[in-house]
Amino acid sequence: MQNNLLPTIVKRSENGPYMKEVDFERALSKRTAELVKQYGLKFSPKTPVPSDDGMADRLYQAGMDLFLDLGAYNQTTERRILFSRSETEEMVARARNKLVLGTGKDAVVMNHRPVEGMTPATILSGPTGLPTSEKYHPLILLSCAQEPLVNMLGAGSVSTYMGHQIIPGTPLEILGARRDAVVARDAVRKAGRPGLHISDVAVPLTCQGKMAAVDAEYGLRPSDAFLVSQMVELKTDYDQLSRVAYLQGIGMHIVDLMTPLIGGLGGGAEGTAVVTIACHILGVTLYDASYHMMSHTHMRWVNNTDRMGLWMQAIVGQALSRNTPIPGLNDIYCVSGAGAEELLWEVAAGAVAGTPSGMNMQGAGCTGGYKTDHTTGLESRFMAEVSHACLGMTRKDANELVLELLPHYEGSFNEPNRGLPFPENYDEDTVEPKEIWLEKYHKVRDALIKMGLDLDGGWRRVRNG
Repeated sequence: MQNNLLPTIVKRSENGPYMKEVDFERALSKRTAELVKQYGLKFSPKTPVPSDDGMADRLYQAGMDLFLDLGAYNQTTERRILFSRSETEEMVARARNKLVLGTGKDAVVMNHRPVEGMTPATILSGPTGLPTSEKYHPLILLSCAQEPLVNMLGAGSVSTYMGHQIIPGTPLEILGARRDAVVARDAVRKAGRPGLHISDVAVPLTCQGKMAAVDAEYGLRPSDAFLVSQMVELKTDYDQLSRVAYLQGIGMHIVDLMTPLIGGLGGGAEGTAVVTIACHILGVTLYDASYHMMSHTHMRWVNNTDRMGLWMQAIVGQALSRNTPIPGLNDIYCVSGAGAEELLWEVAAGAVAGTPSGMNMQGAGCTGGYKTDHTTGLESRFMAEVSHACLGMTRKDANELVLELLPHYEGSFNEPNRGLPFPENYDEDTVEPKEIWLEKYHKVRDALIKMGLDLDGGWRRVRNG
């Protein structure tokens, strides 16, 4: 197939089968349930990290079938964009398996990771899916960018501009997007890492807002990335596809963002896993994504560190690792907040489940996105340490360890510990963790070392190659 598929995608968006959105959703739910049964997919709460290669491969085939049967739904035209099996398989096969992100001494290589392999996970940090204030956004980004084990910075978002609520499609969106890009760029410079890869400025919700944040001197550069989103589930529109056209034109990295809902159109963990595989395939075919950001969440608790969320991360990671060349990135999303021990246990469980399953790491999302500024760089340091300590770990050992970790936090889901805001966890002048947060970090860290994780040797081996 030709490299530039956008003319074909637009043509199929205009001439594909017409369907009301509600009918597409019903068809997706029905077909997903059929595929779960057909391929014998089964979630077990006692096995949050499965090690069944056969089920991982069947999951991938189920996701491929779902994408081929339903296609992608263009909300702008109310038509389905369909691809043949040969087209889809060819595009997946030629997807990039290795990416250079960032520039100069700060560049990092993100790899397609093998199951139970020794290839280190790339670490993306930032205020993931969490609102931040104009006052503390620069300090939060600096707290993440200055962590040596962090390889990429997510710029996050601020919902106001000079105290005014940002409205999409207005001048405030342009001003807010440029402001957040400048803040992110300033954070990596202050951290002494000017070439660090910046992944998205999240405040703009339109294509024009994203475009406004690109500035080789002060904002985002082609070595950085922007998100191109999927709407739940398997949906796109012309605004998202226009982002693809712009980003391809300037040679900038495209990140495929998906947010499958456990308990939503896909049903339980098994069906949502099928949908998630299909979402990755959509990201390859429609967006030509450099890497894919899996941000699945439980509809009740708004996290993915529960047993179903961990199982999904693990089995989807394994399915993608075994059947595609693409680099997978898991967004660890937690109900707890910075300053809470429970957050560290949630982060540890996500890193232990995802690393041996072939995923790269992102996080940590805190408080289910509810509490402004309740995030810091310390939890991303911890995520990286745990992930690097898990290199070479078998999935069976990872499952046993996750079962040890779960009792430390899963009982708090209904009344979560949202922790403390940034200025109560970090010194605002030095941008270093306060003792109250460091004590909890060392307490949980020491407990994990006693469980057998080499948290000191792991990151040293990675840093020393």
